[in-house]
Amino acid sequence: PVRSAGRALNPQAYNYFDWRKLRMKRVLTFLLAAVMLLSLAACGGNNSAPKDNNNAPADNSTAPADADKQTSGAKSPDNDMVVAVQADATHLDPHVSSNGASNQITYEMYESLLTFDENTNVIPSLAKEWSVSEDGRTYTFILNEGIKFHDGEPFNAEAVKAVYDRGLAHPELTLTRTTKNWVDVTVDSEYQVSITLDEPNNTFINKITQLRMVSPKAMAMENASDYLAKNSAGTGAYVLSERVDGGYTKLVRNENYWREGPTVDSLTFIVVPEDASRIAMLQTGEADVITPVPVTDVGLIENDPSIIVDVQPATTYRYVTLNTEWALPDGRKPFADQRVRQALNYAFDSEAYAKVVFNGYAKVPTSIFSDSIFYYAEQTPYSLDLEKAKSLMKEAGFEDGFDVDIIVDNTTVEQKGATFVKQQLSQIGVNVKLLPNESTANAELTSAPLESTTVQMWYVNWSSGSYEADGSMRSILHGEKVPPSGYNTAFWNNAEFNQLLDDALKMSDQNEIAQAYARAQAIAWEECPWIFLGNDNTLNAYKTYVTGLQYMPGGVFVFRTAGLDR
Repeated sequence: PVRSAGRALNPQAYNYFDWRKLRMKRVLTFLLAAVMLLSLAACGGNNSAPKDNNNAPADNSTAPADADKQTSGAKSPDNDMVVAVQADATHLDPHVSSNGASNQITYEMYESLLTFDENTNVIPSLAKEWSVSEDGRTYTFILNEGIKFHDGEPFNAEAVKAVYDRGLAHPELTLTRTTKNWVDVTVDSEYQVSITLDEPNNTFINKITQLRMVSPKAMAMENASDYLAKNSAGTGAYVLSERVDGGYTKLVRNENYWREGPTVDSLTFIVVPEDASRIAMLQTGEADVITPVPVTDVGLIENDPSIIVDVQPATTYRYVTLNTEWALPDGRKPFADQRVRQALNYAFDSEAYAKVVFNGYAKVPTSIFSDSIFYYAEQTPYSLDLEKAKSLMKEAGFEDGFDVDIIVDNTTVEQKGATFVKQQLSQIGVNVKLLPNESTANAELTSAPLESTTVQMWYVNWSSGSYEADGSMRSILHGEKVPPSGYNTAFWNNAEFNQLLDDALKMSDQNEIAQAYARAQAIAWEECPWIFLGNDNTLNAYKTYVTGLQYMPGGVFVFRTAGLDR
């Protein structure tokens, strides 16, 4: 799942690698430039107010950068891009990490055979072309030549096979979620490799975009993951320079990058969990980019002529998992009863949630994943109906409600959302206790198997990096994906649902695939192993002098072609 949180930092006291001194010099330079620009504007007698950024939440549309802002004349005081993020990476080994904060950083250092463009079309990356056999089981890739990993090792077909071999040797790694259905990787030649699957899988091309190539030399080390936590060994546009857990991760430009890359000298991700602090850092110039922008504070910067606020439709889906195996002290299992799970959904006001928690920058859920995902099938929303909710609770024998714990990441917006859930469920006698934790702690809690899990409810969100229906359901709802194999912390297991997902992978007819996924969505929507909360848009903000940024709907920036106008 896309996670959030991190160790609380004081943004006024960065001491890492003499951070304070470095950033102060930048801020003073920026302020001096701003004063000069204001003086010139005053002399010119231009009294026109900044134009509205058109970021109104009503239509949930993407707001392009304001033309006046793009030509504002603001300049970066240096060539070091600084990004203030809400959450820290859990690990920098791309075959270990899987949360959104980790992916944002590792994607800059590690690349895949194929990737997505900004419109989620699959395009070449390390592989320049590919083909599939008539039986749909073998995919052949022609690789780009002359590419080297950060440690100097060559990228070739042997390197691709080495990634597969690492998964075979270490099934506990997250990379095995992609490679588990591979039966063979054949090195056809130095720059041609064939991957054979156990059976046809129409999502293979999408899913392989998530598998990062790592230097065989680094993977062969005895403690490879420990090494990769402190050193990069990819082919990407940036190389790891420094890292302080919970503080920052600094990358520098790969001077030997194989294609056009960034023009910045460095890219630093600073962990700033507090929303107000990220806003302040952007305003003062301490940060060039911040993500996400707290929706409640967007008004503070949307009319700032030196800042662009970018509203993007997102695939992020928010929900609360309901552990169907969790028992009360008297032995009863409330979430094992579908009537209780439905009651919680009827007691939840999704429209109010979108307005209160996301300031209107969100949608009411109408299925179990975002409507921007292919094969989405609309369902009838669970509209607020307290009488129906109370009636279902009574039928199920829980008229008096019960006490339950919910774990949540300890960031402002996550806790605000979980608090809203608590308030809503109190209306039907369900007394929710919030347990805020750092994302790393919640990652550990939710990876525990059924026999040792303590998770009762989990306030979380999910966004499929592969932008397809299977990737939006399997890891979080399939019966085989209960922890530690996946993120199905509802421990929900519906045989028909499982079979539909499995069968859909082997289908080639688009109508048959659509029907299978539509039926799967209908089953999960009816049985509701979650409380369905909503789809929120993503708000990011950056200085007008930032150039070359791309944003992927799955929630990740692409900094490969990023630059700073100086």
